[in-house]
Amino acid sequence: MKSFLPWRRAGVLLMALGGVVASVAAQAQVLQLKWGHVFEPGSIFHQQAELAARKIGEQSEGRIKIEVVPSSKLGQEGDFALMLANDSMQIAYVGQATLADVYPPLRLGSYPFAFKDLAHMRKYLASPLLAELMKGYDEKSGNHMVAPVYYGARQVTSSKPLQKPEDFRDLRLYVPDASAYQLFATALDAKPITLPFMSLYGSLKKGEVEAQENPLGTVKDKRLYEVQKYVQLTGHIYDTLGIVIGKAAWAKLTPAQQAMVEKTLVETAKWTNVGVIAGELEDEQFLRGKGMTVSPVNRQAFLERIAKRSTPEQFGARPGDYAKLQALGGGGAN
Repeated sequence: MKSFLPWRRAGVLLMALGGVVASVAAQAQVLQLKWGHVFEPGSIFHQQAELAARKIGEQSEGRIKIEVVPSSKLGQEGDFALMLANDSMQIAYVGQATLADVYPPLRLGSYPFAFKDLAHMRKYLASPLLAELMKGYDEKSGNHMVAPVYYGARQVTSSKPLQKPEDFRDLRLYVPDASAYQLFATALDAKPITLPFMSLYGSLKKGEVEAQENPLGTVKDKRLYEVQKYVQLTGHIYDTLGIVIGKAAWAKLTPAQQAMVEKTLVETAKWTNVGVIAGELEDEQFLRGKGMTVSPVNRQAFLERIAKRSTPEQFGARPGDYAKLQALGGGGAN
């Protein structure tokens, strides 16, 4: 019987080693993902990312762990395309204008004054037209745009009243470094100023920049009411973000995991859309309470000025898409 003991010992040892290997393999199956964005931790977009990360972690039984990194700590939005491509970031919020730099037909949604109102935008978010454009982005970039998220109507804040297009001539206007925002500025003969977003507050305070354009939620979150006096309700772009997953990260998910992740991100995006819409009215009242003068403008006058400088097709839209977009709003041009 003793002659069999070494074999028994070897068997026990192999079983123990097998358990260690299985444990290591199980740990190796945990997929660690980083979700980067430029927003503050208190923003609804960060809240959505955290909510989605928690739900995905629970539904994957801990096999997918998402770390949400806010406040441009991983880089600026313009860096995200490269970071997704080289897998140094796996998930990102990316503005539609930045996405359109990769796939120009997406500029349709950021053409100035393309939308009549919020209802028009909401129809676009749920439309086959946008779904088709998202698919085009995927094919061009290799990444996967999972869901659109409403970011807000972009309004202009300033140190002096700006009621008509002529008031923008030679105005030092901050706009992000993307074609849609640059077009808005140059078509009005303003001087577009592009700088790191984190530097905007200081530049406005010093008077180096006279005005800027962003949704009211951003004006509130970044405390721009401390360095600006006027809000012009231009609503020149009803902006969206795309939740984008990098090609390498998407490929690491099983088909079942892909379906679960996509479903969760789409559902939490809808929750965010409702919150952003409700927040816009609250933000307007908040800014009034901070002493800002909030007033509407004649959007038609601004639209006519933009139309003299560029058509949607020259801007990057596919032929016929602008007409389809206007049809969603119930008629012809704004």
